[in-house]
Amino acid sequence: MNQTKFRSAVGFSMRAGRCIAGEAACEKAVKCGKAKLVLIDSGSSEKTLERWRGFCERAELTVLETEQLGSLIGKPGRKVAAILDKGFSDMITDAYYERRN
Repeated sequence: MNQTKFRSAVGFSMRAGRCIAGEAACEKAVKCGKAKLVLIDSGSSEKTLERWRGFCERAELTVLETEQLGSLIGKPGRKVAAILDKGFSDMITDAYYERRN
């Protein structure tokens, strides 16, 4: 159930237009201060993971790693997504940590 809640929350944010995907778009959203949460595919290279962890740490943003991010958002091949809404960010973060426990 917790996995389903997480997947649903991410999908809802995408359908609501409050999630963007792709490294360039996400980087722009982080730099402009529009991003509230960053999701990254855990299957990404270690270099990519470290780059985004550091980038988001400097911007004081939470980064959540998940498997098969592209399929969660309906865009296969995407490794990074940014959530642009605080409400969706909170919902996704809560579901993520419920899933982990």
